[in-house]
Amino acid sequence: MKRGIIFEEQDVNEDSTARAEFSRRGLQGVPAFLIGDQVVVGFDRQKIESLLDYSIVGCNECNARMRVPKNKGNIIVTCPKCRNKFKMST
Repeated sequence: MKRGIIFEEQDVNEDSTARAEFSRRGLQGVPAFLIGDQVVVGFDRQKIESLLDYSIVGCNECNARMRVPKNKGNIIVTCPKCRNKFKMST
């Protein structure tokens, strides 16, 4: 954990599982960051920080995954796929 951010570092040169995942995603450069469902290749601090302000949640109706903001208290989320609305605490 660094600056309150929990992360797992994987070396694609040393770890065959990490290398397979890297290849499966079609990534071509390092560093590569997987944040939720999003991939950032290269060190783009602004993009990385913007992704860290969200969580990935699944709709309980259609299982679509979506980003919701963190630390906003109780919110109502509308699924962009099926339009299901549900309350959640962030």
